[in-house]
Amino acid sequence: MAMTEKSPTSRRFMQWVTLLLALALVAAACGSDDASSSADADQTTSAETGSDDGGSDEMAADEMATDEMAADEAVCPSNLVIQTDWWPEIEHAGSYQLIGPNGTSDAETFRYSGPVQPQYAVGGIETVEVRSGGDAVSFTPVTSLMYEDSDITLGYVNASDAIKDTGSNAVVGVAKTLELNPQMVMWDPEQFDISAPGDLGATGARILHFDGTTYTDFLVGEGFIDESQLDPSYGGAPDQFIESNGGIIQQGFASNELFKYENDIAWKDGAAAPVDYFLIHDLGFEDYPAMYTVRADKVDEMSPCLEVLVPVLAQAWVDALADPNTIGDALVGINDTFDTYWKVSPGINAVAMELFNGGIGVNSADGTYCSFDIDRVAGLIDIVQPVLEDRGIDMASDLSADTLVTNRFCDGAPGR
Repeated sequence: MAMTEKSPTSRRFMQWVTLLLALALVAAACGSDDASSSADADQTTSAETGSDDGGSDEMAADEMATDEMAADEAVCPSNLVIQTDWWPEIEHAGSYQLIGPNGTSDAETFRYSGPVQPQYAVGGIETVEVRSGGDAVSFTPVTSLMYEDSDITLGYVNASDAIKDTGSNAVVGVAKTLELNPQMVMWDPEQFDISAPGDLGATGARILHFDGTTYTDFLVGEGFIDESQLDPSYGGAPDQFIESNGGIIQQGFASNELFKYENDIAWKDGAAAPVDYFLIHDLGFEDYPAMYTVRADKVDEMSPCLEVLVPVLAQAWVDALADPNTIGDALVGINDTFDTYWKVSPGINAVAMELFNGGIGVNSADGTYCSFDIDRVAGLIDIVQPVLEDRGIDMASDLSADTLVTNRFCDGAPGR
């Protein structure tokens, strides 16, 4: 069929359609460019500012972690001061472990100090100072020292002594150092036939002990000894045992004096000789020895520090008892530098570790090397409180196991 020529109206219609299509294509192209540019800009802004949802969450988490770290760094004193109850000995191993074997011994002040080992650096603690007690401080009670010197962060205090001081220099136990008390009464088995607690009194022998002890009153109250036997003139040295040729019963630490009297101290006819003993714990006086304590009026203030510090104290004890030779050898050197009558040795430390592993230095019932048996503490209060009342010693009116010790800071503490 022959093609016919289009009319002017048809031609104008087709021109309009073509123009509209062209305009539509241009608009689409421009819209695409704008969207791409907008998306690119958003991505650039998000990358630079972290304003996208995922970035915001990550940044908030980082800021929270930074805030927590900053708070953690500020909660403890930069110099952690621990006042012990005696000369340096393996019974304090966990505290010396915080510093390790490369600290500085000061023979003038009887203090051992140095940077905290990195694995124990929490709460902003930078250095640690361990102070000797007993006759190193003229037998001033640790609780008194804690109230006299606010620099002392933690003090080693027996639970029985903490009970006694609730009415004056009140402290709260926040962690144990040992599970059982290694304190003992010892004697010469060749001179005294003792196999049961009541035999102590039957000997009629003088019983040498530190002044102010509570367990001696318990022994009297239980009928194990007579009050007339008590001699509170013990100063920690072996002189009276030597002078009497072992003719007295004397207090001591099974983890220390057993080895010394059987190997080092010439007390019987000019030579060392075997001794026998009862642990005070086995006689029924179930004290917690040398608890880590803080002043009762500072517990709330120190809580943020104690929450991070107490598990670390437990870890230091676990580490020290796992490798006792390292800190044990350091204790030998510290005492040599102090140059007093008090000495320790690898042999003493080895015997102590046998006793520790046998029950004195074991985990608490909950598997941590930290917590207290609250029922046991309550039982101790029942024993000690009437004894102290008879002495005319005023104690806190609200005295209870829960006010004397707390396990709240042992969360997260390790075990051996």
